[in-house]
Amino acid sequence: MNTELEACKHALEATGDYQVLVRFKPIPQYHSPQNVKTFKACIIDTETTGLDTENCEIIELGYQVIEFDSAGHFYRVLLAQNFLNEPEGGIPEEVTQVTGITLEEVKGHQIPWEQVVTELNDMDLFVAHNAGFDRPILERYHPLFAEKVWGCSASQIDWFALAHVSSRSQEFLCWKIGKFFYDAHRAIDDVQALTHLLSQPIGEPQHPAFFYLLQSVRQSKIMIKATGAPFDVKDDLKKRGYRWNNTEKVWQKVLPAATQEEELNWLMEHSTPKPQVIKLKATDTFSVRAQ
Repeated sequence: MNTELEACKHALEATGDYQVLVRFKPIPQYHSPQNVKTFKACIIDTETTGLDTENCEIIELGYQVIEFDSAGHFYRVLLAQNFLNEPEGGIPEEVTQVTGITLEEVKGHQIPWEQVVTELNDMDLFVAHNAGFDRPILERYHPLFAEKVWGCSASQIDWFALAHVSSRSQEFLCWKIGKFFYDAHRAIDDVQALTHLLSQPIGEPQHPAFFYLLQSVRQSKIMIKATGAPFDVKDDLKKRGYRWNNTEKVWQKVLPAATQEEELNWLMEHSTPKPQVIKLKATDTFSVRAQ
């Protein structure tokens, strides 16, 4: 932003009557390399033909590889990729309306999965803004995505408690916290914007949002199946975050292992005295294995 525009921005914001959003531009490096141990994260996003994770097809895949340290600070962006993919079926009109992606645009394009695996095989962590959606889809395309640790920036950061933002929409969070906008619903644009959002300081004391995501990822997880729950508590289970497993005909929920006793007490109070508790591996979270 040039000096004149910057002065206008500050003048408008100083009145208290305006908020000025800046168009986001990809950042090649957040912090300079320091004498700290760094790891590799892959921030990843898919655009698909629908919302059914068991059947929808990927029409665009975007990802960015970035260095991070144990305190959640980002360093160099090592790689950014975006691939189009022609689906076997068509692209519904409503998908085109949201993403702008047409069948003509993807025609003849295929994701080079061997290249993707080569580039992402040594990742320490995968992050998506809705990992419960993106991970099961990607697991259908290649086993690499089933073998890694995943984090979800939508569900594993308490945006309301830490930043007083009630919506978990990525666009809304970028506006309220980062004060920037971008061309949403294209894979690489979403990925690069999410990376920048995760670099923003939140909480008290302030840390990068990614710091809080790492805290959640490090927690041991369990799955509780509300075996034997009576029909009349189904609404209470749903409100508490349980999901219906249609195959096993049971309500189930993934939660931190540290909250097991509290959850079991709640189930006991709601006429479910014999739930099943399953310890999850770090690589299970958001996988089809934990759904």
